[in-house]
Amino acid sequence: MTQAKPPPSIVHQQLALDVYLQTLLDEVPEAEEAVSVKPAIAVERLVVEVPIKLPDPVPVVISSPKATSKALVRNRQSKLVEPEIPAKLQALSIMPDWSQYEFQALFFKVDKLILATPLIELSRTIKIDRKPTKIPGQPSWFLGLLDENDSRIGVLDTRQLIFGKSRGLQADSEEYPSERILITQDKKWGLVCDEILSIGKVKPDGVRWRTARQKKPWLIGTVIDELTAIIDVKQLVPHRKNS
Repeated sequence: MTQAKPPPSIVHQQLALDVYLQTLLDEVPEAEEAVSVKPAIAVERLVVEVPIKLPDPVPVVISSPKATSKALVRNRQSKLVEPEIPAKLQALSIMPDWSQYEFQALFFKVDKLILATPLIELSRTIKIDRKPTKIPGQPSWFLGLLDENDSRIGVLDTRQLIFGKSRGLQADSEEYPSERILITQDKKWGLVCDEILSIGKVKPDGVRWRTARQKKPWLIGTVIDELTAIIDVKQLVPHRKNS
């Protein structure tokens, strides 16, 4: 019996999503994107089914029961050899709690890329009406400090954090003017964005999640229907001690 082919629109959508992710991830090997729980189960069975070779019978020696039981336990443990488990079969990352349920997200634009992040990760958004105070000796993605409602916020160049230094510095600020700052929930960081688009609900089954995130850990997944990248703000902002 011939299997029905998917409609052309679905095929084109899937191809577009693959191309989109491939470009965004800078040609990260496809193996990193694959998510499968079967290998982990296979490894667990392998550990259980490893035969335990018991020691050869030895003459009975009268000794205390406790000493005999301890010796047998040590002997059996020494015969059990655990197989090496490849790193990729272990838990690669922990998904944030908000990814398990439907959540409200803020959709915004950086350069030509549409991004989304959960509202619970943000404190508020403010309009850029003044330049942040420059701090000497800081990385190029650190735009400066901004005093806002009794808080001193470190303003970050989101374009550089996502695309890298070269592309971030090459961007034309007149062609893509930044107009808003997204303030993180802890009110310590502000992410510059070019435009705030909307607020909408995101369902987990409508997202292509990335659980293997050795590269670009801030990229959690992609909304399939809209080709929108979902980012984890906590992973995108820099981490510093005593912050």
